[in-house]
Amino acid sequence: MSDYRFAVNKPDRVLINHNTVRPAELKAVYESLTDDRPVQDILSDFAQEKEGNIQECINFLHAIDLLERSREDRAVSPLNRDILPDLAFEPRLLYHLRQQRYPKDHLTRIQNVALETDDRSVTLNVLLPQVKGELDQYHFDWNKTKLRMWRALGTQLGLVSETKTRGVILSPCRRLLYDLLDLYEQQRDTDLYSALIWIENFFNVFETTTGSPRVHPAVSDVLQNMESEGVLEFRGMSDAKSEVTLPESVHTQRSRSVSVYELEPMPESPAYQYPLSQFEQVIIQ
Repeated sequence: MSDYRFAVNKPDRVLINHNTVRPAELKAVYESLTDDRPVQDILSDFAQEKEGNIQECINFLHAIDLLERSREDRAVSPLNRDILPDLAFEPRLLYHLRQQRYPKDHLTRIQNVALETDDRSVTLNVLLPQVKGELDQYHFDWNKTKLRMWRALGTQLGLVSETKTRGVILSPCRRLLYDLLDLYEQQRDTDLYSALIWIENFFNVFETTTGSPRVHPAVSDVLQNMESEGVLEFRGMSDAKSEVTLPESVHTQRSRSVSVYELEPMPESPAYQYPLSQFEQVIIQ
């Protein structure tokens, strides 16, 4: 990857307090930045009543180094566009969240804590005391409003999903994993362990990396779903330098070790779309 650049003169507001930010609008603003643009031109792209929300989106994108602002604060320009230039907006935003340094790293660390439950889902009632206990070093108080912001952001980016009965499902969407595995294969090889280590630049994948690396069940479920659909194939190799353990799932009654993967063409089905795709046609009005 190219060298990552941090934006200058970032807004001071805590990222998780951007409660009005909607990923669909973040994506629309970011994708409008083919070059330097006056802020007023960006605001004019949207309905007048949305100007406050769009200004918040600009501030958020600036805070996570997706854009840079001029000294006069009148124009913005894309930042870090040369890093993985073919990457979709959703994994790109997750990547930028992972690059943030303390104390701006709090949004991505919530998922880390959630996966430590070793379960496939978690409710906010269960997650809140765990976050309070493990992430008490920040200069704000954790509450459900903040966790709802993380949940809404993660759901629309395809990192997690929300249900009425089980709370937050900690499995990423198929499209997110497919895109990242595909990109890794194009750039390097099909070694599964190396690919998953690389994917941890975007979000946590492993339950443990000691001994035989074990994929978290919430992530492994998606990988094995893709396998059952004929989109992804795993193989073990006797001369492999590294193996990855996939825990038992509805598809396999026992854990197994695999070392390489192979992707088939991505299906044209809703299951292989990002959640934001359904909003792309309606956010301007």
